[in-house]
Amino acid sequence: MITSQISQINQTVLECLNKTDEISIVGAFAELGQKVLKADFGFVWIDSLGSRELKLVYKSEHAPFTLAAPKEGGRNYNVLENFIPDYVTRVKKSKNRYDVSKYVQSFVIIPLTYKETIYGTMVLCFKKLKIFSREKKVICEYIGNSAAQAITIGRLKKKENRAMHVLAKHEADLKEEQLRNQFLADATHEIRTPLAIIKGNVDLAILGDNRIRGSMKKTFNAISHEVEHLSNIISDLAVLTSNKVMLQSSFISKKVDLGNIAESVASRYETLAKKKKISITTKIARNVAISGDSIYLERLLSNLIRNSITYGKVNGRIRIEVSRRKNRAIIIVSDNGIGISKEDIPRIYDRFYRADKSHSSGGTNTGLGLAIVSWIVKVHAGTIGVKSSLGKGTTFHVSFSALKLD
Repeated sequence: MITSQISQINQTVLECLNKTDEISIVGAFAELGQKVLKADFGFVWIDSLGSRELKLVYKSEHAPFTLAAPKEGGRNYNVLENFIPDYVTRVKKSKNRYDVSKYVQSFVIIPLTYKETIYGTMVLCFKKLKIFSREKKVICEYIGNSAAQAITIGRLKKKENRAMHVLAKHEADLKEEQLRNQFLADATHEIRTPLAIIKGNVDLAILGDNRIRGSMKKTFNAISHEVEHLSNIISDLAVLTSNKVMLQSSFISKKVDLGNIAESVASRYETLAKKKKISITTKIARNVAISGDSIYLERLLSNLIRNSITYGKVNGRIRIEVSRRKNRAIIIVSDNGIGISKEDIPRIYDRFYRADKSHSSGGTNTGLGLAIVSWIVKVHAGTIGVKSSLGKGTTFHVSFSALKLD
């Protein structure tokens, strides 16, 4: 039963991939929620341009009443603060004018959130008493997460459309640039569909099967993480073709401990490094923090480490260092791989450029990695340098303004 319901949710995700109208997207998921959970009617509240104010954007045609606008401290806002659904099995009668007990016996408020982004809530109502089993709760969480991801993709597509509009004004530029932009559009379209399906099935396995434990659960979590990483590549494609104003508006700046990120990323790449018998060692200083976006900083380290593995030698080594030098936070990633020639170094941050075109990367190198690294460093007002010798290895040196010690 749950498999059929998940398939319907996946199908709705696929149908919404090319939509940018958020009201249409949430409407599709609200109607889906009513169908798979056998709810009688529903409502959807969405934040207004990222503000804390929730506005009604969807109401079932046959809903017998209109909900009062959510208030700070109420159930809707509590759901958004806790990031978990609120299940009410029995609605109590009340003496105020908002009493809905004669219309509703049970309801659930589902948060529409993705990572740290809050979009709103979905309220599904039942005229008869509803017992929310574990299976139903899994479906509720999955609907909320899938709807939020669809909204995220829709907003990304809007950014892509704006970026492509800007690029269209400069079509007199190089023809090569036009071909690259077509590749970005095609790649984004082709990758989204399989990723949405894989992500949905992996999340289902993790949430819904109690038999998945121990090492198997770690494996599923690793798969989920890598699928998310591939989704980030799609975002990177848009990043590298959008204007600076739009890019910086998507940043979430907060205190970030670079040491914690470095240890996490290094640990995640140990398995990949072992395939080439490459050892990864770290030297991490504590309390090295900067103000920045943790997701992009993690990607910066991921790209540098992956690059070292891709172009590393069998039985090679990679060293990752995080330190503080006066008021600067320093990241150093060094390896003893194949190295980069002096002629290639000036172009390694160019999009799609590969210094060693004859070297096989096993399909992992898109030619975007170092371009993205350079962009992330720039928007964090940092600097990046590289020293390399052919046959001896490469060292990347990244520097940011460090936050004062507590």
